[in-house]
Amino acid sequence: MHRDDALHADAVQAALAEVIAVPDRPSLAALAGRLPLIIDDTFLVAAQAALAEATGQTAAVLRERLQWLSEIQRGAEQDVPAALEALAAARDMEDLRNLVDRWPWVVTGSFVEMIDQLAQQLFDAGERDAAGSLRQRLVGLAQLRAQRESWIESPQARAVFAFLNAEDDAAALAAFQTHRELLSHAEAQRTLDDVLQGGDPESQQRLERRRELLRYLRGEEQSR
Repeated sequence: MHRDDALHADAVQAALAEVIAVPDRPSLAALAGRLPLIIDDTFLVAAQAALAEATGQTAAVLRERLQWLSEIQRGAEQDVPAALEALAAARDMEDLRNLVDRWPWVVTGSFVEMIDQLAQQLFDAGERDAAGSLRQRLVGLAQLRAQRESWIESPQARAVFAFLNAEDDAAALAAFQTHRELLSHAEAQRTLDDVLQGGDPESQQRLERRRELLRYLRGEEQSR
């Protein structure tokens, strides 16, 4: 298996575990913002295959999550024109990062395929500079996607997600104690503060509560 294929397969399995673990729909919407892979058609096909083999409660949970993901995916389609305009205006990797932070699904296969087709249409129409510019942006999006898929497999990502997706503050405290070394690190706080965004007001409120709790727990840890 090619290394990139292996990376993608591992990322899909890690993402599938995260999807099953989230407690509710707002948390799943927030996860889609942090991990756009889960609203990619490739992931949805893999999740359907996993559902066919699942039994009992796992099957029921995964079936419900797939329904929610389909609804989230349809909702994202409404922002496609604005995302296209922002992509065309992107000047460098920083602009692309801002684009992905606002619309994480721009790194998914369906969006990338649409941009690739648009670039080909421009090339066929003789607008080679515009086509080349779009394809350069696709290379940047591919790099950002690879970075996100690599991060989701890291021990720190697992620790952050366990803390964030905990059912209540007591469970979050237990997650902090389990992953104390990773969550006490400033990078974990930066991830919650600067990288992760809630997908809707309820998800954002949940995220803000976890940010404050982690700041408090890290302060307690450092004062010992």
